[in-house]
Amino acid sequence: MIRVAFLSLCIVAAFAPHAAGQSYQQYSDGLVSVKAKQVLDRDQRIAIDVCAQLTRQEKVRPLEIRLNLWGPSGRFMMQLSSTLYPELSSPVCQRIQLPLEVRDLGRWEIARFHFLREQTPHRAGRLNNAG
Repeated sequence: MIRVAFLSLCIVAAFAPHAAGQSYQQYSDGLVSVKAKQVLDRDQRIAIDVCAQLTRQEKVRPLEIRLNLWGPSGRFMMQLSSTLYPELSSPVCQRIQLPLEVRDLGRWEIARFHFLREQTPHRAGRLNNAG
């Protein structure tokens, strides 16, 4: 299901018009809705608010959202990511502050979103079986 959602997102991203200076994007895979909006911070730096919300009741793992950034010449600049824990009741949001070296942003897009594998607890040291 994750591969199908990723493939669908890639197809939508490939055929969606990407106008320079777009400020909002929204995608949904039927389980989670992801929205991203470009904003100016108080210090006039560019940031992107990323929000995720479940569209149906389901137990889910953390959701990683990746954003691609391009310069005004069309050159790929970098990829940023954010990890959210989406809920059904309301959107969960996080602001991604663009690095200082990103002065001129030509365009950006939601590159992909996927649920991360559950992490197993890590134990330091070794077990003491004596006893």
